[in-house]
Amino acid sequence: MPSLLELPQELRDAIWAEVHNSACLGHVPLPYDILRTNKRVQQELAPYLYQTVVFHLHRPFQALHWIHAIGPLNRSCIRRLVLKFSSIETEVPLDNASDIWSSSLGSLPNLDTLTYEYDPANTNKQDSTNSIEHHPALSSYFANAVSLNPKIRKGPSKHDDADGILSSNSTHKDRTITHAVLAIDDTIPEVLVLPFRSLLAINSSISLEQNITGLPPGFLQEHKLNPSRTYLFIENPQRPSVTLSYRKTIASHLSLSHPQPNIPAMLSVLPRLLYLRLGCPTTNSNFLTHLPPTLQTLDVAFTDADPERVAANLNILHQRCEQLFTFAIAVSPLHDNNDLPDGGRQIKEGTPERAEEDTRKEWMPFWKALRDIQATGVRVWEGEVPGFKSSKWRRQAGE
Repeated sequence: MPSLLELPQELRDAIWAEVHNSACLGHVPLPYDILRTNKRVQQELAPYLYQTVVFHLHRPFQALHWIHAIGPLNRSCIRRLVLKFSSIETEVPLDNASDIWSSSLGSLPNLDTLTYEYDPANTNKQDSTNSIEHHPALSSYFANAVSLNPKIRKGPSKHDDADGILSSNSTHKDRTITHAVLAIDDTIPEVLVLPFRSLLAINSSISLEQNITGLPPGFLQEHKLNPSRTYLFIENPQRPSVTLSYRKTIASHLSLSHPQPNIPAMLSVLPRLLYLRLGCPTTNSNFLTHLPPTLQTLDVAFTDADPERVAANLNILHQRCEQLFTFAIAVSPLHDNNDLPDGGRQIKEGTPERAEEDTRKEWMPFWKALRDIQATGVRVWEGEVPGFKSSKWRRQAGE
């Protein structure tokens, strides 16, 4: 292909992007065979094809065969790996799984995000792992089990969309999800997972993370992959799904390492929510103005040091969510500085009088907004709700 390689680099980049996007849209076959035509072509095209790899498998462990089969150059291009699966049963003992995953993660030097998407009802994709053994080129395997990321337009990016897990997932957009528990840049406490355990038919003696990943506690953290997104969904009639996402730690705080979460974009694809529990120590109160008007129960924890902004956003929430009847809110640093009972307390118990004088005056707009919401019949709690708050919240609040 001498004529193609003699073109200017920017033109070749445009061609590779077009090849990639055409394959994503289904206009042309998956172009992995092109990688074998020329070493230079492989070096230039592989970052487009392998930057984000999405698997549709029966069990997540099956992806490891493919990771070892594609070779070191292609592995070095993988920045985001998404494992979509319908079963959490594993054929491999936990200790062996740890050894194999250690080897696989070590062979992915540029991996930035690892995502597990467990949907027990999503069994429409063919499990074609065995085709690896019979087709060295992996063509039939790719055709059934691997899809591409359609978001690249001009060239490979160093960082993928932080919230692409939800906003780019058509399966969520097409579903009538009514209940969601979201933890952003933090983990979901096990107490909040309890209602999902029977629906998911998972082992009650180990954590949600162990159930979904098949790995021992702290294993991914030891490989510098820390929780960044955790989603639990229920849709009518009680169809559950779980997404766990981990991002590579670059700096001491995750919020300094990666883009801030785009919560409005996430909420835009969940328009029928009745129940939402959201904990995010790296965002302010602006997301309150983007909540779906269908909400009936809302439980949020976040960081915002501006009482006027919080109050204004609460007023918009009050006007927008007319069906709301239960509302719990915890705001850092306000509630990091006050000794509040476990589970918070209803606003009518007189929280402002219990706070320190300076804090009481500064946060009076916040408490007034909560009382206005309560006056319309909404049950309102303020304070530290069980769950999302941790020592990390206090560090990020500057304490």
